[in-house]
Amino acid sequence: MVLTMILPSIALAAEETQQLGPYAVSFNMNTDMNYKVQKPDPIETPFSTAYPLIVMTNNNTVSQIMVTEYKNLIDATPDIYKAIGTLQMMMRGFNATPEDRQIDGRTGFVLIGEPLPGIEALPSTARYTEASYWLDDQKCECGPVSVGTTKVIIDSTYPQDINQGILDSIQVKKGQPAPQ
Repeated sequence: MVLTMILPSIALAAEETQQLGPYAVSFNMNTDMNYKVQKPDPIETPFSTAYPLIVMTNNNTVSQIMVTEYKNLIDATPDIYKAIGTLQMMMRGFNATPEDRQIDGRTGFVLIGEPLPGIEALPSTARYTEASYWLDDQKCECGPVSVGTTKVIIDSTYPQDINQGILDSIQVKKGQPAPQ
């Protein structure tokens, strides 16, 4: 009986570790839901390379972690991306509430979106979460801005407790993961 009480807690504490290009990504969803992890090919542009990871439970419940490495320094000021993210959520039919928070030991933010009133295409229980932070942002001498080359974005339609598990545990490091 004691063993059956321990097994569910082990399932809840399962850590995912994936290699996305040159980045080792680990996180814990803190759920016993069955999900699968997919690693699409990197997305190359003239300015950056993006390394996606998709966690999917069904056609409606998905989380994506995207590590984007830019070829040159770009503006990494969080307030700009918060404003853009909020507008993008509104265009998707969500009212976004921004929240500053530490993610992976870095300054970042989370946008939690709930359906805008009158948008009948979305169920009233629909939620969309987007979080963002930079692995290497630094204050710029050029003004009240930050610059960086490596951005991490987490998008999710999972329930908030699962999103919280991902955000509390995510770690992105350049290099190979430590052997387990």
